[in-house]
Amino acid sequence: MSGEAWTRVVKLSSDLRIDGFFSGEPSIDMWFQRDGLDEQEQGDCTVYVAVDDAYTIIGFFSLSMHKLQKNIVPGSVKNDLTISGNIPCVLLGRLGIDQHFRGKTFRQSGGKSQGPLLIKQAIKQAQGVAEMVGCRLMFVQALNDELIDFYSRQGFVSLPSNPRNMVLDLRKYPS
Repeated sequence: MSGEAWTRVVKLSSDLRIDGFFSGEPSIDMWFQRDGLDEQEQGDCTVYVAVDDAYTIIGFFSLSMHKLQKNIVPGSVKNDLTISGNIPCVLLGRLGIDQHFRGKTFRQSGGKSQGPLLIKQAIKQAQGVAEMVGCRLMFVQALNDELIDFYSRQGFVSLPSNPRNMVLDLRKYPS
């Protein structure tokens, strides 16, 4: 990949200064600053943090295991699945980009949109998990209706029962 503002992606640790991170979405910021490390330590998820050489946090995402009932998956995805019953998947639980590295101002100064790049990184991590433990899909719940289009552009497909619930076939996504 190219265009990332970060130089590495690391697991969230108490050594990182997270209090200066602001995505502009209060629920995301509060979770990251207050709950992210605790949930990771409890084994509920793993939080990956994209940082630059000075360990400035560009963005983060959390991953955990999840399952979906096959009957709720869209036909375009379901038709390629041979498994019956529950489908193991990786949950993209939270994702945030610091406000300094997103939006029109960042792009006008020569930067690339970091959100799609961070999603690609999350998918790459999920593909690694899928190879190790056997799972097929990545699942995300869009925080609001505006994010449905964002996730669709990244390759996610809405579930028929709720357009904010979206899946991506990890085997069909280019690695």
